[in-house]
Amino acid sequence: MKIVRILLGGMLALAVALGLGRFAFTPILPVMQAQYGFDAQGSGWLAASNNVGYLIGALWAGWVRSDLGRHRLLAWGFILLVATLALMPATHSVLVWNGLRLVAGIASAWIFVLASALVIPLLTAGGHARWSGFHFGGVGIGIILAGLVIGWAVNVWGTDTGWLVTAALALVLSLLSWPALRNAHPRGGTAPSVVPVAVRFPISMLAAAYFCEGLGYIVTGTFLVAVVRSTPDLSQYANLSWVLVGLAALPSAAAWSFLAERRGYLPVLLAAHLTQAVGIALPALSNHPVAVLMGAVLYGGTFLGIVGMSLAFGRAITPRNPAFTIGWLTAVFGIGQIIGPVLAAWLAAQGGWSPALLMASGVVFAGVPFLWLGGLWARRRHPHSLMTTT
Repeated sequence: MKIVRILLGGMLALAVALGLGRFAFTPILPVMQAQYGFDAQGSGWLAASNNVGYLIGALWAGWVRSDLGRHRLLAWGFILLVATLALMPATHSVLVWNGLRLVAGIASAWIFVLASALVIPLLTAGGHARWSGFHFGGVGIGIILAGLVIGWAVNVWGTDTGWLVTAALALVLSLLSWPALRNAHPRGGTAPSVVPVAVRFPISMLAAAYFCEGLGYIVTGTFLVAVVRSTPDLSQYANLSWVLVGLAALPSAAAWSFLAERRGYLPVLLAAHLTQAVGIALPALSNHPVAVLMGAVLYGGTFLGIVGMSLAFGRAITPRNPAFTIGWLTAVFGIGQIIGPVLAAWLAAQGGWSPALLMASGVVFAGVPFLWLGGLWARRRHPHSLMTTT
């Protein structure tokens, strides 16, 4: 029961970190734009500020080595994130909003990285490594709450109430998560293990594909509700689309991990990139509600899976130095997340949301040739490599 409690604590921490800390912005954004009159480019910079903060916070958290330091920084992450969400209604200054979203990004990264660093080793040591997919699925819980509760609150009472409701939900989930994680001490429960044989695959090709994912996925993750809300005859589906993203995301990391264990990282990553590229493009190609909502499901059902599989693949490629590889992959993914909203907002300002979504879809699809060429190289250089296994 203890390991289940820790897993639930980790899921709720990730619901706070990304489901609310980052993705509550998605249903709030269109109402925020209408209420305060800033354009797509202004919203793009707000999203980019949050993603810059996330990159800083992820690198910062990676330097923390002791369990005590991780617990302290995790606690500060919960406190700072709730505080920055609650302070958003205190000002109408776009400059201050950008600063608050920057700090929120740092806090989100602290929570995400450090909660995962506490939970996943314990799951592995207890023989429950496959449960890690459910840990990452906690992001979906936050997205569902964002679509159902926050989307409803912001539509009824406005932006300020939406941020306060987000802060209140984050506080409640933080108070539920922290008691389970404060006593998680993975270093005391993990036993030394034999370093596995490295998977033969060029890490640079995986990094290039992961950069494409970071740049492309964040466009839909930031603007989907705004896109649907601004499309004629579809505005009533805006919050529903975000709820569907969360529902699809909840089991997705575990499902993709299950497939990768049986079919290999490479073919399953290729399939996930292709699926997500289609999901992102659907709202740009058709205004039919079925197409838009199906796009939300395909998107929600892939982005956590791609993140989880890419990091696991990176660990398998460099088993003797996984921390460095994960840090590098996180950095290139973070840079993509910073560029994506700004580029998409610029394209939207020029020609509407369809070019922005098609750009994002094309970038995610661009990860496919990088992965394919990496696999081709591995087969030629190492015909008996383990690149398609775990």
